[in-house]
Amino acid sequence: MTDPAPDEDGGRAPLSQQDKRARVGATAAAIAIAAVVTSIVLGIGVAALLATAGSDEKIDDLAAPPAVETTASTGATATSPAPVAPPSVLVPTTVPPSTTSSAVGIAGSANKEAKQAPPKVEVAAGECLSALGDKDVTKASCGSSESRYKVASTGPAGAACPADSDSSHTIGETTMCLDIDWVVGSCVDVSGDQPQRTDCGPGGVQVISILPDTVDVNRCPSADRGFVYDQRRFVVCIGDR
Repeated sequence: MTDPAPDEDGGRAPLSQQDKRARVGATAAAIAIAAVVTSIVLGIGVAALLATAGSDEKIDDLAAPPAVETTASTGATATSPAPVAPPSVLVPTTVPPSTTSSAVGIAGSANKEAKQAPPKVEVAAGECLSALGDKDVTKASCGSSESRYKVASTGPAGAACPADSDSSHTIGETTMCLDIDWVVGSCVDVSGDQPQRTDCGPGGVQVISILPDTVDVNRCPSADRGFVYDQRRFVVCIGDR
């Protein structure tokens, strides 16, 4: 009688063919179950990704509607997909810096400019002027070749001048009532916009006399011509030279 061969697997008895087939079947079943579970998990993951992608597309559609173009040749309307705004535009994460301080600074400078005092002129009745500017006047000696006007009176801006004044001029808060600087013996060109003292000759008039307290030009000594200032009652008698 022969002894059985020693067990090569740790002294255990070798498996029978039936046990081997049973083990192989169990292993195959486990692999199949694992494959099914893996397929289910992958399917759930793919469905979740598709749902997320669909939601993003809806948000993009709401955020930026498709642009519509009309071709000039056919009149057909074509719809082009609108660009997708980046997440930083759709959901801003930062707050832009405030510009309130700069705006206040600009308004403050404007108020300072608005509060600047208007220009003032230092003139008095009886003084004579050679030029009238927007912000200042140029004074001249009365009766000189540069003198054009004599200041009859001054008042606040908007004040009414006598109706017989030759001119008026306002600078800032001061209104000046002006007469031609009449000087007996001198000649004045009164044909232009402003009087101009000139040499006696063609084109000018010579002041013969100035008569106070009258409006009767016939009282002029050598002619019946003159300028009558009826409100203030004086006559400037003139003659051609």
